[in-house]
Amino acid sequence: MFNISEENKKFLMKLSQKMNLQDNRSTQYPLFQVRTKEKIYGEEGNCNEVERIDGTEGYMCDKCRKLYENDKELPGYCEDCDSDCFDWYDLKYTPVDDCGLFFTAEAAQKHIDENSYHYTKPIVYGVSAWRNPEIQRVFSIISSLTTNDGKPRDYYK
Repeated sequence: MFNISEENKKFLMKLSQKMNLQDNRSTQYPLFQVRTKEKIYGEEGNCNEVERIDGTEGYMCDKCRKLYENDKELPGYCEDCDSDCFDWYDLKYTPVDDCGLFFTAEAAQKHIDENSYHYTKPIVYGVSAWRNPEIQRVFSIISSLTTNDGKPRDYYK
């Protein structure tokens, strides 16, 4: 029916096996992306993390000023210091823009292993192709080449 090389048939069968045998991360039609951890700065009431800003000695409370003057470690947050001593942020994993999506977590991890020098704390993150009928259809077609135990279906032998 289709004119496809043996090399491409083998590739699709192997991809189908990997897709059917991998952890689906509790989603249907999982795709994988590389994400990195970033600090997203915001306002005190809207963020969950805080860090002390270097160079804000003039806004410190007396207790923190004494620690600073005696080269002691300052607490990450102090309610008595002025709020200008701190930045508020949330940690979020954001997608890496220039490497796209992967059908398998293995391929995404391989990308990280080969390109980790480009990223800060990269992870493989599973996303769903929910409400994306094109990707779902392609995923279903490739997955249908093998059974859920990774064995070829009879009609593809």
